Amino acid sequence: MSYRLDLHSLDDLAARLPFHLDSSAEVNEAYSIYLRSPSPEAARLVDLWTYCFIRRYYLIKFLKEHSFQAGELESVVEQTYRKVEKGRMLLKQNDRYAQWVSVVCKNNFINFVTRRSLVTTVDDVELLDDLDVLQSEEAESSEWSDLEVDAGILYVALARAIEKLPSFLRNVTRMRFVEQLSYEEIGRMTGLSVATVRAYIHKACTRFREDPGLGAFKSWYR
Repeated sequence: MSYRLDLHSLDDLAARLPFHLDSSAEVNEAYSIYLRSPSPEAARLVDLWTYCFIRRYYLIKFLKEHSFQAGELESVVEQTYRKVEKGRMLLKQNDRYAQWVSVVCKNNFINFVTRRSLVTTVDDVELLDDLDVLQSEEAESSEWSDLEVDAGILYVALARAIEKLPSFLRNVTRMRFVEQLSYEEIGRMTGLSVATVRAYIHKACTRFREDPGLGAFKSWYR
């Protein structure tokens, strides 16, 4: 998949808008009109701008990071679009829709990268399988509350859970989940066999499932 070609095609799609993708004032006005009179035409205009803006945001990010996969692009674009679609009616400042969408993109990308670094598989155990976040600047002013889970909160809960582990599990688990080291690297650093490292991580995952601090995240690991 060529992200540059995709960007070019996206430009053609965005050209159907009566304003530039970065024309925040005009975008906000279009959104205000949509709220006052939610006609199909007004809805299509808002949806088209939203999709184009979100997709362009991630295309640029993926162009800069070659380790990301094309399938991940489609997934994170759709996820972010659904978040915006779900949450925008709760936005109290209708004149800041464009800025809010930008913040949702930024924070969802941060959570995408965080989730990507935290997710790990231990044999058949997948921990933190699907972290789904909706976060924006409005959360800081209490306009958003408990809508979704922040990856930062997850990270803190995980760190606390690691501290509760028996001492013989703690260091190995931290190396795996926090430092993202491979089993082989952990084995070399600790002098343990790879099989022992795997067994220790499996024990840690089992304890995580019973940890009250990680209870809120049960829907994200199985």
